[in-house]
Amino acid sequence: MEPLAIAIGRALRGTRRARELTLREVAARSGGLFKATSIAGYERGERSITLERFCVLCQIYGIPPERVLADILRALAGGPESEIDLTVLEDLTSSEGALISRFVRQVMSLRRGQPTDTIMVRAGDLAAIATASGRRADELIGVLATVHRLEG
Repeated sequence: MEPLAIAIGRALRGTRRARELTLREVAARSGGLFKATSIAGYERGERSITLERFCVLCQIYGIPPERVLADILRALAGGPESEIDLTVLEDLTSSEGALISRFVRQVMSLRRGQPTDTIMVRAGDLAAIATASGRRADELIGVLATVHRLEG
């Protein structure tokens, strides 16, 4: 599989899951334009997707295609993302934990996604969070070791 197809698939899957939609729900919302098996093939990187169909899927997900494309290009450029479990993060008693939690929630609201218990934090976001907490990014990862998982 090509790295581009895999990155497109991951971005589409992440966007769909962030909206808490099943493959069948997306197929139904598409009015028959997409089958659940086709969407799954795109998400696994096994099928190529045209730009037109990509844009339609983004419209169904309620997100601008350029935002999803930007995520794809960032993924191709390298650098891992972190998935942070917000329910665990909120349990941190330190003021630093509260600061990080507020910042992450603000990032989520800017992305205009559906509320979830986890968020994929881009390398740039992680650097900004680290700066806000007075740490280097690698130090912050150490602090969040119990609440994050790096995606490879």
